[in-house]
Amino acid sequence: MNTVPSQNKNQNCLPECFNNFQNCRITLDCTEISCDIPKSLLDQKLTYSSYKNKNTLKGLIGVAPNGLITYSSKLYPGSTSDKKIVGHCGVLNILQPGDLVLADKGFLISDLMPPETSLNIQPFLMSPQFTPSEVLKTKSIARARIHVERVMIRLKKFKILTHIPKALYTKSSLVFQLCAALVNFQNPIIKEVEHLFVNNDKT
Repeated sequence: MNTVPSQNKNQNCLPECFNNFQNCRITLDCTEISCDIPKSLLDQKLTYSSYKNKNTLKGLIGVAPNGLITYSSKLYPGSTSDKKIVGHCGVLNILQPGDLVLADKGFLISDLMPPETSLNIQPFLMSPQFTPSEVLKTKSIARARIHVERVMIRLKKFKILTHIPKALYTKSSLVFQLCAALVNFQNPIIKEVEHLFVNNDKT
């Protein structure tokens, strides 16, 4: 995963649910992993996740439209915001003009996006109910983003990512990235593009 596939390469295996997002380069999402409580009070505070109500480590995953993991950050303390992780890990540096990023509505990173790139997140509810166009946009984005959720489920099935003990703190990022790479060796997450991954070697 040293290179994130280009927008043009993604279009060679674009599933139907991305018809409205044909310039999508990558879909981003974060996941949290439970960890031992550090000895240091400062580290305890940094790793405490108000979302999970426990100490965690947090990593960013980038998924191509065809369902493959193409980017994995190192692990950060659980209190780190999604925006701060995106800004620090350098994933946006790979983007080229015209690229689109899909993300959850919690990724308020529009001010971090490089010039001539775009971010598409689900709209926030600013009135008693969504307008018809907002409903369609929400459904369209959710239909495309569901695959990153399915990828995360596969990733978290590795027992080593159930809980990170103190003994693995220094190697936790490597373990996380290795598990992300191993997910790509499993059967394709999207049936529609499964034929593109068939081994056609006759030897």
